[in-house]
Amino acid sequence: MAAGSAVAAADIACPDQIRIAYTDADLAPYVLGNGAVLQEPPGLFVTWTRTALARMGCAHAMSESRLPYNRIIASMTTGTVDVRVTGGYRQDVLGIMRFPMATGGGANRAMAVAEADTRLYVLKDNPALSWDGKQLRFTGSSHAIGTLLGHYTEKVLQAREWKTESAPSWEINVRKLLKGRIAAIAGPDSVIDALPERDRLQMLNPPVQYDLYYAPVSRYFHDNHPAFTERFWLEICRESRSFFNKLPACSAR
Repeated sequence: MAAGSAVAAADIACPDQIRIAYTDADLAPYVLGNGAVLQEPPGLFVTWTRTALARMGCAHAMSESRLPYNRIIASMTTGTVDVRVTGGYRQDVLGIMRFPMATGGGANRAMAVAEADTRLYVLKDNPALSWDGKQLRFTGSSHAIGTLLGHYTEKVLQAREWKTESAPSWEINVRKLLKGRIAAIAGPDSVIDALPERDRLQMLNPPVQYDLYYAPVSRYFHDNHPAFTERFWLEICRESRSFFNKLPACSAR
């Protein structure tokens, strides 16, 4: 069954195990808190995943872990993580994981579970960087932009050949910005806007990039459970629309 094909209405057998991985960095409101332990409440991505699997009658097969982004990708490469919640569609991971695909090629926007603008944030009272949508202009001593290690945003900045200084958490990035060690922070707007220090930051326009996020599965998992995968993608997509109500109605077609 192709990744973008319709999911049958009939019940689909649950895999023996469904190993879910979320980031170990605080990604409020989607994954809450830092570290390996899920918080209570755990965040929207976790809640949507659990609800989707419960609706499918497969919650008993689920195990959850929190890992750094790069370890999630490495674990999907070896087949020790089955599902990543969430990940951006990138060419460099297509040999490792599978995404819901559109009929004409590329990821299916109607099956995305999140959307965000990647934006630049500087200190409100001492901006060290300006951005007009085409060119960065630095006014401070640091020409580095902070972001989250292994996060999709890191790849966005590197593709533009911007100097990056990645950290394992957004909180560390903020501390570095306050100390003048980096000129700006780059990240998803909804995540940066949820930081406690947000009132000390100034958001720069325009956005660097608009991105969609999915719940990709490892190629091993998809090869062995294609029908289950598509049903899961549909169910978690439907859960996400309670929050991302501007995205199109969920459709695998």
